[in-house]
Amino acid sequence: MPELKGIITPAVTPWKGDSIDYDGIDALMDFLGSIGVQGVFPMGSSGAFPIISVEQHVKVLEYFIDKKKPNMYFLGGIGRNSVDETVTMGLYAKELGVDGVSVVTPYYLRMSQESIYRYYEKILSQIDIPVLIYNIPQNTNNNIEPQTVLKLKKQFSQVAGIKDSSGNFSNFSTLIDVVGKEIKVLQGQDDLLLPSLLMGAAGGINGTSNFCDLPVRVYNEFASSNFDKARKLQAVLSELKKLTNSLEFPQGPMAGFIDMVYHKETESPFPLKDIDPESRKKFGAMAREILKKIET
Repeated sequence: MPELKGIITPAVTPWKGDSIDYDGIDALMDFLGSIGVQGVFPMGSSGAFPIISVEQHVKVLEYFIDKKKPNMYFLGGIGRNSVDETVTMGLYAKELGVDGVSVVTPYYLRMSQESIYRYYEKILSQIDIPVLIYNIPQNTNNNIEPQTVLKLKKQFSQVAGIKDSSGNFSNFSTLIDVVGKEIKVLQGQDDLLLPSLLMGAAGGINGTSNFCDLPVRVYNEFASSNFDKARKLQAVLSELKKLTNSLEFPQGPMAGFIDMVYHKETESPFPLKDIDPESRKKFGAMAREILKKIET
């Protein structure tokens, strides 16, 4: 069974009108297989999961897992704000044969650590497959603290890891110190990938891997102890991440995917405003110029 480590792609969700763009998913999965990512993570933030219906959510997971490449870790995003919907999604994901599932913290309402703990406790008591806790407080208004993660791990052995996308490196370092020996800790911000690996992270879940192999190259150079090369690649990756942040999230990874991988028109789920072709081409041109710096 593949491991929860290395570079895992938080997949974009190509869309056509009111339906999934299955050809787009085909192209994305072929690309991910070619660049050697360790895993794929559909229905995360880059996949715009909060604005997709439960029915479409299920269809996305079904199609992605059908296209999974051999030895690719399949992390199914099942987070819904409703506990019951999340549990239902998790039980179905197990039937599909996922390697693990990702559960984002509750969002919109600000919650205490006890409330967040109760949320995960109910889900974990009913789902007996590996679970990755997903922390992205700037989007959810809720930050799960390291001690809460540790408490959950002590009660539920299926807590396999945590993805921290807070961008707060102090918080990330504390996670490594508190739970890094118990579970896998993965970095969700591309510009913090190498520093996180040096701290002891198991890998990264990085959006730029939807359209380039740079996160994979940083990880591989680090794993091979080529630290100077990894540092140079990370400097380029950080610049690329800054470019993706210049667009409405998650339109940066989507723009890169369309212009640099798919080469066909596709859309984002409603009501996300699609990037006009001219802006998308400009994004692609700028991304290519940044990537050229790898060779200089």
